[in-house]
Amino acid sequence: MILIYAIPSGGGRQDLKRKLSDNALERGSKWCIQLQIDDIELEREELVLDRDEINWEAERKMMDDRKYRAARRTINGRIVSLGDDLWQLKRGLRVINEMDGKVAILTPDSEGAFVSTLLHLYKDPTRSRKRSSAMQSEMRRSTIEAYNATRPATDDSPDKDWLRCQVTGEFFPDNSVKAAHIVPASLGTELATYLFGAEKGTRLFSVDNCLILHNDIERAFDNGNFVILPVDLTETPIRTWRVAIVNDSCRNQGLYMKSVNTLGDLDGKELVFQTQQRPAARFLYYHFVVTLLRCRQYKQPGWERVWTTLKTNRPWPTPGPYLRRSMLIALAQAVGNVDEAEIEKLVESNTFRDGRCLAKDEEDEIARRVGESHEELVKAHGRQALGLDEDDEEDEAW
Repeated sequence: MILIYAIPSGGGRQDLKRKLSDNALERGSKWCIQLQIDDIELEREELVLDRDEINWEAERKMMDDRKYRAARRTINGRIVSLGDDLWQLKRGLRVINEMDGKVAILTPDSEGAFVSTLLHLYKDPTRSRKRSSAMQSEMRRSTIEAYNATRPATDDSPDKDWLRCQVTGEFFPDNSVKAAHIVPASLGTELATYLFGAEKGTRLFSVDNCLILHNDIERAFDNGNFVILPVDLTETPIRTWRVAIVNDSCRNQGLYMKSVNTLGDLDGKELVFQTQQRPAARFLYYHFVVTLLRCRQYKQPGWERVWTTLKTNRPWPTPGPYLRRSMLIALAQAVGNVDEAEIEKLVESNTFRDGRCLAKDEEDEIARRVGESHEELVKAHGRQALGLDEDDEEDEAW
């Protein structure tokens, strides 16, 4: 029998805590797990109310931007942490339901849509998608070759080939250049397939999802300081791309390269490719959408200008659908202060529906992992993040 627990009116979390502290409660039972789930969901609802309150204060200039970002960062960090705890409980609940015959046992041989995604959500013992050093080396080699990014060794560095950064167009020693992922590799092909559509997620570990970037440029890209947009909105397929700075606070950040002195010098710069290879438009579109949401979430300096510009001059053409529509909504809801109708209208022509989708809580979990993957990237870059001072080094974390 499936136990359904209803939270008593007026009892709230105190009542749940009392029930969870009962010595007679069987730990790990369906009843106990459901109580824990209800407790976490109530705490998340409280945090969402706290988030709405600081949004309200910030909109009325009752809180400066720095305090707002610090408060949002604290609340969001707790929501993400609770989300992980919540999903572990739901994984356990599914195991019990499978054992009781309440739901079908999920295996690689299961029939139906999105089996690989569901297996990843419910069955994988770890979410880590760390690649072996051999796989990383092969990925780097393939990307360098596809973009013809090498230059013979010079007198200044006779023992090393130099590599060309595709954003600046300059050559640098190979130890200061990376084959940078556009969509974080940590998402894995299973979640990427759901986000981008059948067969598209398998390109996550291909050159389609990579750019050759100088370390400082990769850091700025991961932190959401700039996006890469199409130059010609009538071009199909998209072959020409340009840089657009979206974080005004980092415009004066020094780069001290031959062609550019600051990050702001890159604004509007067109990328020049040396071969026919191009990054996949859907992956650059994903980065654009996530950056857009992060930009607004933390009131990143210049976010109002960015949103106003996007409303009046849409930066993407409509050659085809890039991202699952229901996941776009889930991502917007994860941010919390983005009007769904506004974001849908902004990118409506670049999303798709295929008549099938996962349950809402499963899509919410994917959205949470998307946010977590970008937060991990920002933290990995640490205090060297472009455009951030010591107090604000994590302001752009999801």
